[in-house]
Amino acid sequence: MLPLSLLKTAQGHPMLVELKNGETYNGHLVNCDTWMNIHLREVICTSKDGDRFWRMPECYIRGNTIKYLRVPDEVCIIKLDLFFPPS
Repeated sequence: MLPLSLLKTAQGHPMLVELKNGETYNGHLVNCDTWMNIHLREVICTSKDGDRFWRMPECYIRGNTIKYLRVPDEVCIIKLDLFFPPS
């Protein structure tokens, strides 16, 4: 399973994005492109130290600043069902 195909499946689902600078963004994935640039809606940004929070209606995150992504297990299950349909 390729990361971009997993992200395409995750559209509309909540996800967590941690950046290389330590900030985290929680929101619903709207779209992503081939460079893993991400567009999120209903976003809560948390500072690196975890002391400050910001709520934003939407944000755009460049792919080269992303450290890791956390998607819900249900997205992985949906993607696996597309590859290996239940018999």
